[in-house]
Amino acid sequence: MIFHDACVRAIKNALKNRLFAAIPLSTEHGPAMLPARPLVRRGKHIASSRQDSTGGLFTPIAQARPTVAAALMLAILVAAILPSATYAQRKPKLRIDADCEVFAIAPDNRIAYSVPHMKRIKKIVIERDDIWIASPNGKTKLIVDPEKFMPATEKTSYVVNALSWSPDGKRILADMTVQKGSDDPDEPVGGTKSIALFEDDGREIRVAGAKARFIDNATNGTWLAGDRTVVYLTGERAYTIVRTNTSDGKSTTLFAGHTFEAVAWDAKGNQAFAVSENLSVMGRLALLELDLVHEGIRQLSRLEGFEGQLTVSSTGPQVGFFEDGDTIEVRDLANPMKPIRIKTGMGKFAFGRDGRHVVLKRGPDNKSGDLVWVGLYDGTFVPLFHDLEFHDFQIAPDGESLAVTQVGKAVLSVYALR
Repeated sequence: MIFHDACVRAIKNALKNRLFAAIPLSTEHGPAMLPARPLVRRGKHIASSRQDSTGGLFTPIAQARPTVAAALMLAILVAAILPSATYAQRKPKLRIDADCEVFAIAPDNRIAYSVPHMKRIKKIVIERDDIWIASPNGKTKLIVDPEKFMPATEKTSYVVNALSWSPDGKRILADMTVQKGSDDPDEPVGGTKSIALFEDDGREIRVAGAKARFIDNATNGTWLAGDRTVVYLTGERAYTIVRTNTSDGKSTTLFAGHTFEAVAWDAKGNQAFAVSENLSVMGRLALLELDLVHEGIRQLSRLEGFEGQLTVSSTGPQVGFFEDGDTIEVRDLANPMKPIRIKTGMGKFAFGRDGRHVVLKRGPDNKSGDLVWVGLYDGTFVPLFHDLEFHDFQIAPDGESLAVTQVGKAVLSVYALR
């Protein structure tokens, strides 16, 4: 676990300073040693619990067994409270003092993030977002300047909804909402879901032969391995997957005739995981593995329920989702027919590097919440930052860092996960 080192250090210090006496107990596995109640310091001398108790100050080992329950409670408190305090007080290894509403971590731990900016053009107020890249050493670079990206004469807003990196970290994809401004106050407000593509130095990538500047009516996109092809979703609620080659402009609707309730990309493997019911003759929900190059479909398992948050582990063969509003269900791809379920309450989650834990932001996805380290196999819940709440979080692809954004101004901080 993240806090294992802190627990070990606390226990070692207690034993070194002889602050606890050991009580031998008999268990089904043989003798066990548990901490007894703390001893009392007298000046420079720590009295031993083995001393004579005639003075009424100390309890001999033979009479100390009733304190075992209290000792166990103390051990639980040390494991649960001390680690979270240590983590909350740890200094971040990177801090970006900007309003990082949207961000994504690259395989090399660089961070792409967008910062919203409001601009007035005559009577219209529009939003146009910057895109920056921060290196692990703290250096930042503006790669998309709104003044250059969108002509000042156009009354057009664009809002970056999500960012993602190509598997090799050389290219960026931005999910955006683009909206044309109007001087007519009675004209309905709307917007187009679009995708913009960039090199990591900010140069815009256009799809060969395309008439439109962006890939319009598209959302939730990602680069595939090889840096030439992107995949994305079209439609609402029932999604269709489209693949576009940026070099030759060829677009293909994959798995023609089939739609999906949810899709999660495994871009480095050129595959995705999806939930659908229209691939089954009986119309039952199923978890699917999709080959995005050859259009192969493999059913991993049938599902009893699905309430969203389909999530793929970046470091191991696991897929998870909310089975209902309170329960996370995890499927190990080595044995997908055997689900792991844990009741957590609603939230947003991401897999830890060890595959045995998830970080959970409790509460609705679009609301701030506290972060908890949840054990999938032992059912443990350990607060990461006491009761501090955060706007959003991400775990780095290598599983070694946790990035969080604060409530209010979304200042981004990165902490080591170890």
